[in-house]
Formats: sequence, C-alpha cells, structure tokens
Amino acid sequence: MAKSLIIVESAAKTKTIGGFLGPDFELAASFGHVRDLPPKQMSVDVDHGFTPTYTVMADKAEVVRKLKKAAASAERVYLATDPDREGEAIAWHLYEALGLKNVLRIEFNEITRSAVERALEHPRELAMDRVNAQQARRVLDRLVGYKLSPLLWRKVKNARSAGRVQSVAVRLIVEREREIRAFVPVEHWKITARLFPEGRADEVFEARMERIAGAKWEVGAIPDEAAAQALVEELRDASWQVVSTGTRKAQRQAQPPLITSTLQRDASTKLGFSAKRTMNVAQRLYEGLPLGGGDPVGLITYMRTDSTRVADEAREAAMGYISATWGDAYVGKGSRGRAVRGAQEAHECIRPSYIERHPDEIDRLLPGREHSDERKLYRLIWTRFMASQMAPAQLETSTVDIGAGSHLFRASGTQVLFPGYMALTGLPGQKAKAATTEESSDDDDDDDVGRNLPQLAKGDDCGLKELTPTQHFTQPPPRYSEATLVKTLEERGIGRPSTYAPILSTIVERRYVKLDARRFVPTPLGEAVTDSLVKHFPLIMDVDFTAKFERDLDDVESGEADWVALLGDFYTPFDAAIKEAYEGMERVRVEAVETEHECPKCGAKMLERQGRFGTFLGCSRYPECDGLMNLDRQGKPVQRAAAQKTEIPCAECSKPMVLRTSRRGPFLGCSGYPKCRKTMAMTPELQAQLEAAGLTMPPMPKPKGQAEDEGETEG
Repeated sequence: MAKSLIIVESAAKTKTIGGFLGPDFELAASFGHVRDLPPKQMSVDVDHGFTPTYTVMADKAEVVRKLKKAAASAERVYLATDPDREGEAIAWHLYEALGLKNVLRIEFNEITRSAVERALEHPRELAMDRVNAQQARRVLDRLVGYKLSPLLWRKVKNARSAGRVQSVAVRLIVEREREIRAFVPVEHWKITARLFPEGRADEVFEARMERIAGAKWEVGAIPDEAAAQALVEELRDASWQVVSTGTRKAQRQAQPPLITSTLQRDASTKLGFSAKRTMNVAQRLYEGLPLGGGDPVGLITYMRTDSTRVADEAREAAMGYISATWGDAYVGKGSRGRAVRGAQEAHECIRPSYIERHPDEIDRLLPGREHSDERKLYRLIWTRFMASQMAPAQLETSTVDIGAGSHLFRASGTQVLFPGYMALTGLPGQKAKAATTEESSDDDDDDDVGRNLPQLAKGDDCGLKELTPTQHFTQPPPRYSEATLVKTLEERGIGRPSTYAPILSTIVERRYVKLDARRFVPTPLGEAVTDSLVKHFPLIMDVDFTAKFERDLDDVESGEADWVALLGDFYTPFDAAIKEAYEGMERVRVEAVETEHECPKCGAKMLERQGRFGTFLGCSRYPECDGLMNLDRQGKPVQRAAAQKTEIPCAECSKPMVLRTSRRGPFLGCSGYPKCRKTMAMTPELQAQLEAAGLTMPPMPKPKGQAEDEGETEG
C-alpha cells in the first residue's frame, strides 16, 4: 500500500514528526528552498511583467531527484513547509519542481501530535497571494542588488553591495553616530539628602531635590560645583519638615508574549545573544531536540511571527498550570501588548509547545555544554509566556515632599500589595528563581519598587544625616545595540521580524559597520556609501518609503494589491536614477583613518584602510614600512602571519616569491611589492611543492556562497 509523503524543510522536523505519526506516512526534507533566481544573472524580465526565471539550485539537484522519486510512489503528497510567506513560496517551488498534479498544503504553528494531526485533517490549496508577496520581495531585492551594487563598485572604492533594507539600516547607524559627534555635553549637578524622622535616627530614607526656590529642578538649575556647594551650605542650616504626603494604587501588567523582534531583543539584553544566534537556537527548539536521549520533541511554537495571539488550547493549559502552582488569584486575562503594524494575526506568539515542561525539567533532560544556549533561551521563552498569562501586580506608591527653607525634596517608595506575575519573574531589577536575569529594557523598571519609607505625616520634622552633591553631564544618544536597532526597525516599519537577523549580519560582513562593546559603529566605508546613496537615491534610502513597501507587501498577501503593478511603480523611477547616477555620480575614495594602534614593525601609528577584501590596518609610514594587521569581525587588530620567502622566482622581475595570506587564502606574491605586483594563485601542486620545501601553509578559507544581492529572505 502506498504511503502518504509529507515534505518539510529540515531533517530535524522529519525526526520529530516521524516520532508520532504511524507507518502510513513517509517524511522527507527539502532543506529549505529548492529553486531560486540563478546567482550569475539577473533573471528578471522587466519588460514582460517582471517575470522571474527560477532554476533548481545547484546544491539541491539531488534533493529534488529524490523527492520526485518519493512523490511518484506516494498516494498523496503533503507540503508542510513553514507557516509564513517564505514557507508558502518554498511549497510553491516544490509543487513546480516536482511536477505535482494537485496540492495538499498543510501548516502548523507547533510540532506536536495534536497540531500535526489537525493540519492533516484540514489541507488547503496554495495561498498564491502569499507566494506573490514573497516573489515581489525577492524580485525587488534582486533588481536593487543587481542594478545598484555594480554602480557602487564603480563609484565607491571597495564598496561591497547595496540593499533595499540593509542600506537604510546603515543610514540609521550613520545618522546616530553623527548625532553623537555633534553633541555638546552640558554640566549639571544634583543634590540628594539622606533624612530621618525626628527622634527615629535609625529610619534613614533618601530624598531627591525637586524644586529650588520654588522652581522645578531641571538641567542647568545647578550649573557647576560652586553653585552646588553654595546650595549645600544653605541646606545644612535649613529646617526640614514634611509638607505633604500621598499614596496611589496602580496595577502593573506583565509584558506580552514574545514575537520575533522581542525575542531577539530580550535574548540580546538578557543573554548576550546576537540576533543570528538567537534565531538559530530558536530554530532548534522549534524543530525538536532529543530530551533525555529519546525521540526529538518540538519545544516552542514557530519563531518567525509578529503576532502576540495565544491559541485557546495554550491559554487554557497556562491557566491550569498557574492555578495549580500559585492559586486562582494569580490567573490573569492574558497580556497582548501593543499590536505590531501589519502583524499576521493568523499566527501565534512564541511560546512553549508544552506548558507543563518547566525549564528545570528541560535543564535535566538536555544536559551538557552543547545544549546551554537551548536551555537558556527556552527558560526565557517559558518565563515570558507564563508571566503574560498571570494576573497583574498590585502596587501602592507613596510620595513624601519635604521642605527645606524655600527648597523642596521628594522621597518615594512602591510597595507590592499583591505580586501577581512578579511571583514568577521577581521584582524589577531582581533575579528571580524562574526568571533569567534582570528585566529587559522594555520594562517600566521602577527603582522604587520594594523601597520602604518610614511612617511620615504632614508637619513632621526630619533630621538631616547627609547631603550629597553629584556632578552629571547630559549624554548623547547611545549607539545602537542589536536590541535597540531591532526595536527601531520594528517601530519604524522597516523590514519584517524574520529579516532582522540577516540584515544585522550582512551590514557587519560588508564592513559597513563594526561592533564595539556590542554597539554598532559605522566604518568610513559605511559613511561614504550612505552619503552617496542618500544623494543619488533618496527614495531607496527614505525610511518612510521602505516602511511603505512593507505595508504594500502585506496588501499583496491579503489580495488587495497586484505585485507586478507594485514593482512597476518602483522600477521606473529607480531605473532612471540608476542611469543618471552612472553619468553624474562622483567617484568616492574612503580616506584612511588614524588609529591608536602601533605598527608591529616600526611602532608608528597604524591607519585604518579599505582594501579589496575589507578593512585592515596599514602603517602610516608606507611605503617606507609595509607593516600590516588584519581586523577581526569586531574590528579588533589581529597581526598577520609573517610572509615566508620561497625559492620560486617571480615571472616578471625574477625576485623570490613569498608566501602570503589573505581572506581568500594563501597565495604567492612578489617580494619586490609594491614595485612589482605579480601574484600566483595557490594550486594543489604548488601547495605540495611548498610543503615539501618545509614552509608552513596557512589554513584554506571555508567556501562561501556568492553574495549576488541583498538576500533578505524571511526563512
């Protein structure tokens, strides 16, 4: 009897799903996309409706052959790729490449027995509007990449590429850096008083200056140390008396469940994970891990989502767990948070697939350092979701105003009347048993929570224990971290949550920005490329235009817009701007920047330069000194391996060739460089000859795919 074939995207999924489906089903993996635009030509017919020409990817030919054979012998074929645009497009490409006669498309948000069985009971046709939204993004990124990147290569020395979203992200980083450079700090002082109720010297509390001679304190009110000291002397002789007290009750809601962007931000803030690392770990949690050495189990729902929706089944399971653990009073209505613009509400939030699997259980069943990331991220996801389904915390805030002559100080404290979700997460700023580390930057993190104030009433006298003046300076806006850049991209509608990780990786790999203390800093190359693009392609570099295109893609997916017309509206002015730029765009050469690093050969200052293979450090005394140093991914200097002289003569000048290395691997270069620039590529025969002569061969680089366009895929 013929079996039913289910095609998923990864081998890990086949193992997880195969663990709970019977012998009537065969599982196979496509390993992602099987067709794409070929890498060495644009393959988009702009004159005939932007028709794309897809081919089976070279490394997927054998995969397609095996899938065709399996499909031919199957009674029915289910396409079970991921539940998003990219997954829908992969399903369509499989349908076309395998020559399937009918489509049975299924999707599930979590890899559990019940979710897969429900999907099999309700197959559907391909959602071509969703496919066309993905095609529109893919074609537009190809047009931008293939039209704009060659122009940059010609006009901006050492430019690598341009992209519709990556270039806007770099622009945000460049503009923030220029704000920081232009910022002029302003000195100001604050005064804090440590007080106690008269006659109760052991009940010390802290109060901050609120008003100076009746005027509200603000930056500049106490401009320098002399003014601060004069005020301190005046306050020492003042009488301190409570002028008013007040209390107010408030609720604090838990944060909503995680979506892709907040997962990346929380993992960055709390765990120090990059966006790319976060998504790779989340992918493994979703596809399934072998708990306790048994069959793989999918531990979280699909991790590419912008919806905080919670399925009724998961909500009921969470309510039951919360009630059994803390009591009925701790069950909340569920925190959804602010809706994300254009969110796909058919999707769910990121949550644990099995509510009852506490992080402590996962810690026991996934031991070893190799699963450390999975344990940490699962705990973060589980805690955030469970807290979102719990009751809000009930707080009471007390405020006391204390007069000191004509000046006013304020003390405040917030007490927890009912912890609600804080029974799980702990108080803000505290490490709780079930939480990971501190609350994320999204929290309204009130430092006064848990601070006790003594009993005070209007008219009570206070004693002064200490006055502390402190110097401060206004601060420039901070550089973007991965977390804050993702937040900005999301808030401004740039890109989609699933594209953030590849965007951040791309702009670092292209050497347009670098990471310094986990903060993005633009390189001179990044600034030069940004300035050129803003001048000649203002539409592409416009943040609002980029955000509007994302909304237009949503309209294509919902069937409200035509994807070919959308591309036509963009391409006509874009193509005209490209032609104009070839004529009018000036050539740009990135100037070398002096650094604090010293040349390893002569001790002179090293200059940061741009080369064919990226940024490097070169001696400021070049050509008298040829000291060089490579830079790692974080922009830190790494001394280059010393060149090794060989007995092979240069074919141009007969001087000995030397063994050198670059990002592309080892090669031979003339020892007469820079007067003679003759090089020889490394071949297996040449490598064997050099090794036989006793030379130490540098490691060969790992092969990389061709970066033919922006490559911002949603999968």
